[in-house]
Amino acid sequence: MGQCCSFFARLLPRGDDGFDESTNHGGICSSEPTHAVQSHSINRAMSAPSLSFTADDQAKGCGLALIDCPVEQDRAYWEWHIDETASQQGSLIMFGVSNKRNQKFYEILGESSIPAEKHGTKFLAGVEGLKEGDVVGVAVQQSQVPMIRIFVNGEESSASVSKFRGSCFPAVYLPDAGVTFLYREDQLRSRPAGWDPLIAERSLV
Repeated sequence: MGQCCSFFARLLPRGDDGFDESTNHGGICSSEPTHAVQSHSINRAMSAPSLSFTADDQAKGCGLALIDCPVEQDRAYWEWHIDETASQQGSLIMFGVSNKRNQKFYEILGESSIPAEKHGTKFLAGVEGLKEGDVVGVAVQQSQVPMIRIFVNGEESSASVSKFRGSCFPAVYLPDAGVTFLYREDQLRSRPAGWDPLIAERSLV
């Protein structure tokens, strides 16, 4: 039976976004929940070089940080724990998604007059009044608008992103602040009904 499933899995269509299709090893006959064994982290190659990383899921400093897993689900949810708030008054931590980035992207923009908070943050929204210890939830729904809704400690905030396009990754912009990325079901504090934890593309097959 396993060989039959593997055969049909190879016949399934591939995605066209060009992101790591070679790692799509999900089995169509697996009945076990795949999210339990997944491990996501902040992708340092896609994140701003101005950030420091105390762990794979923690970022601190000023700049854009991207997670290594694209958002492929119709409804996906993850959270950010606020470790340190912005040191400068009026600066906002921004949450949402961003298209794939690389170090050349930051190098080019670093030499331009574009403010750092505009570097790849088109699909992010700033949240006011955050405190250390707060948990910010990001709920993505690709079939409805707003496509990104932001929650703070389980309560929906006024911050949202109407639409985004292309292959996007969970992202956060830090204005000299610190956060921890939370994605596993046992980590999530206030997941709203109807949203599932972030799952890698290979597990959607």
